[in-house]
Amino acid sequence: MIGPKTEHYVPQFILRQFLIGHQGKEQVSVYDKHEDRGFVTSIKNVMAENRLHDFVFENWIVSFEPIASKIEDICLPAYQRVIETRRLEGSPQEKTDLGFLIAFQMLRTKATRARFQEMEAAMKDKIEAMGHRMEDVPGWEPQTEDTLKHDTLRAIREALTNFAQIIALKEFRLAAAAPGRSFYLGDNPVCLHNARTSGPYGNLGLAVPGMEIYLPLSSNLMLCAWCPSIMERIQKNYEDRKSLLLGHLMAGKISASTMKAELGFLRNFIEAAKSGILMSSDIENMDFYNSLQTANAYRYVVCQRSDFELARRRNKEFPHLRKGRNTFNSIPRAALARFSKSVRE
Repeated sequence: MIGPKTEHYVPQFILRQFLIGHQGKEQVSVYDKHEDRGFVTSIKNVMAENRLHDFVFENWIVSFEPIASKIEDICLPAYQRVIETRRLEGSPQEKTDLGFLIAFQMLRTKATRARFQEMEAAMKDKIEAMGHRMEDVPGWEPQTEDTLKHDTLRAIREALTNFAQIIALKEFRLAAAAPGRSFYLGDNPVCLHNARTSGPYGNLGLAVPGMEIYLPLSSNLMLCAWCPSIMERIQKNYEDRKSLLLGHLMAGKISASTMKAELGFLRNFIEAAKSGILMSSDIENMDFYNSLQTANAYRYVVCQRSDFELARRRNKEFPHLRKGRNTFNSIPRAALARFSKSVRE
């Protein structure tokens, strides 16, 4: 390894879709959650680290960067096609490619590495509460930067294909930004949400019913991957509402134009979803999407319009999210099992 080398955990081809208007300069406007400040910098300097993918393993210097670049190259054509056409074609190959893009982005971030550190701290607390020491755990070694990188790489290897397959089974949708607003891009940009009541093991597993996944593709384009049950519920709500309004129409309580107007939004939403064209967003939608990005981000949030009022407010209201969501759902089960086995033993 000769000299510094900056390696990204959010690809530059996505960051370029959030550039601010400085002609000839690839710069983005950034909000730092840890320091509660905004600044402008080159995309080379944000959502990246020096030698991010390089580590020492059994006396060898190993780099994951060539593999990461190759995976990005595989995902890039589908990404570019969606950006250029602003619609989904709905083919199995497109869903496979986009599922792979989401899965890899979910597993490769700084936040995922932080989860491994949190897991180590949680295991330490558990073992000490049982009256033991970490040194008593068979095979335990102090966590270092190199072992942390190795654990992250192994997690990607174990989970990438499985995660991508699960995500590819979702219903993919595209959402457009509301007029005068821009989507945020956090440094942990794959956001999970589930409106259903949480069970004993949480409700944010990729295959859990009701799961919603969001990834900003550009400052004005959001990729949504929803559990099929969500669209089924929306369709049922439409049919139920249609039956109710039809009864009111026949009873002379409403006019045909009123019925058409009330059903218009849901009908247009369903038709847009089925055809792959853009779903419109309103102010409430934008606050929801951008709040997810802010909460999920480990440290940095990018906005093309440099409008960080919402991010600042959410950061102040939820100080426990200054380093993102404290969840192990992005860590493969195999990795969790290794830690759990150590605790049991």
